[in-house]
Amino acid sequence: MTVANAADVTRTVADPNAEYLSMRDIWDRNRAVCGGERYVKALDQRLSPSMQNMLIPFSPSMTQPQYDFYRLEAELPGIVSQFSKMLVGGLLRKTPVLTLPDDMPEGVREEAHDWIMNSFTQDNSSITSFLDTALWEEIQTGRAWVYVDYPFVEDADSLTNADFRELAPFPILWKPEEIVNWKLGKDEKGNAVLKQIIVRTLVEQYGDTEDTEFHPTFKDTVYVHELDSVGYYQIRVFERADDVQDAPVVNGNPYKKQSDSKVAFPLVDTITGIKANGERLTRIPAWPLNGSMKITDPIISAIVDKEISLYNKISRRNHLLYGAATYTPVIFSDMGEKEFDEIVASGLGSWLRLPMEAKVEVLKTPTDALKDMEKAIASAIEEMARLGIRMLSPETAQSGIALEIRNAAQTAQLGSLNNKVSAIMSKIIAFMLNWRYDLELTDSDVEFDLSSDFNPIPLGADWIRLATEWYENGLLPRSVWLQILKQNDIVSPDYDDEDGQTEIIEDDLIQGQAKAENEDIQDQLDKELEDEDLDA
Repeated sequence: MTVANAADVTRTVADPNAEYLSMRDIWDRNRAVCGGERYVKALDQRLSPSMQNMLIPFSPSMTQPQYDFYRLEAELPGIVSQFSKMLVGGLLRKTPVLTLPDDMPEGVREEAHDWIMNSFTQDNSSITSFLDTALWEEIQTGRAWVYVDYPFVEDADSLTNADFRELAPFPILWKPEEIVNWKLGKDEKGNAVLKQIIVRTLVEQYGDTEDTEFHPTFKDTVYVHELDSVGYYQIRVFERADDVQDAPVVNGNPYKKQSDSKVAFPLVDTITGIKANGERLTRIPAWPLNGSMKITDPIISAIVDKEISLYNKISRRNHLLYGAATYTPVIFSDMGEKEFDEIVASGLGSWLRLPMEAKVEVLKTPTDALKDMEKAIASAIEEMARLGIRMLSPETAQSGIALEIRNAAQTAQLGSLNNKVSAIMSKIIAFMLNWRYDLELTDSDVEFDLSSDFNPIPLGADWIRLATEWYENGLLPRSVWLQILKQNDIVSPDYDDEDGQTEIIEDDLIQGQAKAENEDIQDQLDKELEDEDLDA
C-alpha cells in the first residue's frame, strides 16, 4: 500500500466500525417505517442514483421533479408502526414486578422499591415510562443500551452517607446510532466483558450572544468509556473543533449521520476517579437491553421489508388510479379565444382545442392493471398476516383486543425478549441499589419480571380453583398461591401480603364475623359444660 492510499483510509476516534456501517441503513429504514409516512418520505426526499430509495421510481429515467410528484401520491399503510406500538404496549400491559431480598436493612427495602418503581429516571419518571421508550428503541433496532450515570457533585468529600442516599443514580438510554465502536475482552474467569465503548453524540451549547442565548449550537462530541491499564473506569472526551450550527431534528432529537471522515477530534478531557461508595468503579456501567453486546437483527426487520414492498404496490396503484381518473375534453368548434378561455377557466380539466377536421384517438384507461395491482396488494397484506400480524376485524366476535398475535414464532420471539430484558434490568437495578445504598447485592438477589403474560403459568378458572384448593389443604405455600393470583390479574402485582393481612384484621366486617363466631363457640362450650353437670 502506498502512502497516498494509507492517507485515504485514515480514520479517527469518531469513525464507526464495519459492523456498525453494515446495520446503519437497516436502522434508518426501520425507524422511518415505524415513524410513519412522513418519515419515510423524508428519508426518500432525494432520488438515489443507485435506486436505493424505499419508494422505487417506476422508470430508470425518472427525474427529480417527477419523483417529487410521484412521492406525493405514495401511501404507507402504517401496519408495522401500529404493530410495533402494540408489541410494546403488550409487554407493558401489566405493571412489572420487582422483588427485593428480605434481608435488606430496615426501611431501605420499602424506600428502594418505591424509588425503582416510581422515580427511576433523572426526572423522577417511573420505570414503566423508561421501559416504554427503551422497548420502542429495542423493537426498532435491536440495539438499545442502558447506561447508569450519577449526579455531578462539586464538593463530594463534604457530603455524608445520608446526603449521598438522596443523590440517586439514574439510567440513560443510548441509541444504536450513537454507539459507533466497542471492544470486548475477558476477565480473570474468562468471561466476556466490555472493555471499551465509544459514543458519538451532539451536545447542546448555549452562549451569551443574542444568537446562542435561546438557540444552541451543537458540539460534535465523542465519549470513550473504557477500562484503563489497571482496570479502572474512565472517560475520555473528544470534541470536533467547529460547531454544528443547524442539526437536523428527527423524532424530536438532534440527528447527524456519522459520515464525516478524516475530521480532527482532539482530546479535550479525561474523567478519572469515578467512584461508587468510595471505591473506584472497575466496570463500565452500561448494558445492552437484550443482553447481547454484539449487534443483532431487529425482530421487526422481516415485516418492515414486507411493508416497504406493500408501500410500493399501493403507491403504484395510486399512480395508475390517478391516471385512470383524469380525462381531457376536446372541443371541435370555431369559437373565438375569449369563449374558449371562459370554458377552460370553469375548471373541468385539461382542454384541447382542435380544428373542425382534426381527429383524436382516446387512450384506454389502465383498469385491467388496477385490478391486477389490487390482487397484488391483497396478497402482500395476507403475507404480512402470515408473519404474525392480525388486526381485529369488525365482524369478529372478540372484544377488548385491538391486535392479537397468533403466530407461534412471533410469540416465542417476544417471550425471549421479555426474559432477556427482565434479566438485564435485574442487573441494572442491583447495580443502582448497591451504588445508592452501599449494599453488596448480586444479580440473583434482585428479581425483575417485565411481563407476566409470557410466564409458563396455567391460565383459566379451573386451574386457579385447583391452586386455591392446594393452598387450603396445605399443599402449596401462600407466597406461591399469591404469585399465581398476581400472574392471572386476580390481584394487583403490587399487592403486599403483610399490609393485606393487617387490613383484614382491622376490617369492621371481619371483626364482626369473628365476634359472632367467638360467641357461637362460647355458647357451644357453655352448653357442653351444662350437659356434663347434668350427667354428673
